[in-house]
Amino acid sequence: MKRSKLPAAIALTFLIFLSGLVAVPFLAVAAGGAAPPCGAGGPLEVEDDGTPSILGPSTLTVTDLRAWWDASGRGQPSRLGIDIADLIALYLSEGDAEGVRGDMAFAQAIAETGHFTNRDTSINNFAGIAHYDNAASGSAFADPVIGVRAHIQLLKKYAAGNDTALANPDVSPNAGASASTWGGLAGTWATSPTYWTLLSDVYGAMLDAAGQAEADPATGMVTGCPTGDLAVAGDYALPVERRWYDEHPEWFTKPHHDYPAADIPVPTGTPLYAITNGVVISTPTSGRCGIGVIINGDDGAQYTYCHGLPGSHT
Repeated sequence: MKRSKLPAAIALTFLIFLSGLVAVPFLAVAAGGAAPPCGAGGPLEVEDDGTPSILGPSTLTVTDLRAWWDASGRGQPSRLGIDIADLIALYLSEGDAEGVRGDMAFAQAIAETGHFTNRDTSINNFAGIAHYDNAASGSAFADPVIGVRAHIQLLKKYAAGNDTALANPDVSPNAGASASTWGGLAGTWATSPTYWTLLSDVYGAMLDAAGQAEADPATGMVTGCPTGDLAVAGDYALPVERRWYDEHPEWFTKPHHDYPAADIPVPTGTPLYAITNGVVISTPTSGRCGIGVIINGDDGAQYTYCHGLPGSHT
């Protein structure tokens, strides 16, 4: 089974609407060559204060975090304007885009919002941004995607400065302090001197649920890749996780209105996969496909992913 390139095909997805139609998200895929093995990031970078650096790869996967949430029995938070499973995927994809540890950012969101039950949750503020002591709420963001993006970008600004380059348009406020580690957010991001203890407790529970109880939150090893649930048969993979087929079979039986294709309305942050091994031959930015990626498969077929958002090629 030839699977060496399939993990390289994992990417962010971007949901957009074109003339009233929900367009299939596009895939950002590695252009040839084998993907680095899972865990290639090695041990988490730990700074002098003994806590992990804000910048770096996630240890836990989308699947790990979804399983942890499901096991908690909390269900879908009523104040959260997006499915919790999709929010988890967003945190890891936005974190990957900016080089911020998305799994730790999700743990921070849990701590800041009380498992997405506070007033800020309903205004898409998952990080206590501008929610000062004794204030009723913090800053509001247009939608959950922007709320997650603002959280991730602000973490990056804390770690790398307000002038740091961002992968997406800047939607976050400037950082009023600096911190290169999660422990350094105590007294800067939050006034509590025990802020790291709060974050560490949440993240430690996530590690335990993922079977990584031996990994200290400050020094754990990267043991997986945030790939979602890849379904493979022979040399082929489903372009999205199997659960989308099980939950929405009608998406995959309706033909496109004017050419052989399918519009798959998965949410922003959903992992996408190359259907088979291949090489990227084009990354169009206009025309019928719009922004997308075209892959020549090693089976002789050509695969096209269309209708991405501007600035989302990688």
